[in-house]
Amino acid sequence: MSMKNKNYKFLVYGGGGIGSYFAGALSKNLHNVTLLTRGSHYDKIKLNGLKMDTNWGKNIQNLNLVKTIDNEYDVVILAVKTYSVRSILDDLKNLSKGSKILCIQNGTFTYNFLSEQLKNTGIEVIDGLTWIDAVRKKSGSVMQFGNEAKIIIGKNGISVNLQHDLIDIANTVNSKNIQFEYSEDITKAVWEKLIMVASIGSIMCYANMDARSTVNQKLYLEILEGMINEMTNASISIGVNIDENYAKNTLEYILNRSDNLHSSLKEDFDQKRPLEVDEILGEAYRTGVQNNVDMTNCKIVYEKLIKFSKV
Repeated sequence: MSMKNKNYKFLVYGGGGIGSYFAGALSKNLHNVTLLTRGSHYDKIKLNGLKMDTNWGKNIQNLNLVKTIDNEYDVVILAVKTYSVRSILDDLKNLSKGSKILCIQNGTFTYNFLSEQLKNTGIEVIDGLTWIDAVRKKSGSVMQFGNEAKIIIGKNGISVNLQHDLIDIANTVNSKNIQFEYSEDITKAVWEKLIMVASIGSIMCYANMDARSTVNQKLYLEILEGMINEMTNASISIGVNIDENYAKNTLEYILNRSDNLHSSLKEDFDQKRPLEVDEILGEAYRTGVQNNVDMTNCKIVYEKLIKFSKV
């Protein structure tokens, strides 16, 4: 599928808060976008449109909706939970050759898994991440918190043609509603976010407290600091180019912003939904263990939370 024109056909796969936000923002910007979602959310959008409450205003977007892949798409923004990726593999195999799947989940699992499963299919799997705080409310509407709605994509060692395609996609989509960037070192960016969200989200669930209350407890603060250091060392053990002061700076960032820190992991925990523990914290923990890194604090938290993970 040619990437030479800029009229890309987008599919956002997953209608949770993040997927719905990006589908609505792309639609608002007049891009050709389809949202794949199912269940009551599909029915509510079909009936009333997607109601959005964002930092750029309240509006209703009427979206193209599907429940399964039934067409050709240039770019697929994968916005499902990491524990759902295995179950949608067969559907993703219906994509046409040349389609590009942008993996924006936390952690390393999704990209690594799909790269292996879809090799030799002609479907390009692109590593990436997102920085956004958006939730889907019971009414089916989407609410954004804060000002950031960023997707970062990239891949080390890619062909020149694919690099040009990704940069063109980023330039085409970038706007005040979606900050779309291409990274020269996406592996580093993915690990930096993994360490941030896995550490604070997991320790909040472990303590069953909000961020401020958690870091105010000496025991939990010590475990948090230990997790950050351990996951940083795990990333370094596989050659990730993490900055020398990253662990220290990450802890300071969390402490300075703990009054307003929101964790999707803790939200899922509070709502008794399955947790992405095994695919995020678990991947970092196993990486460290396999490379002889002391992962004591990660192990403590992981072994308590794994029972809340989706089986």
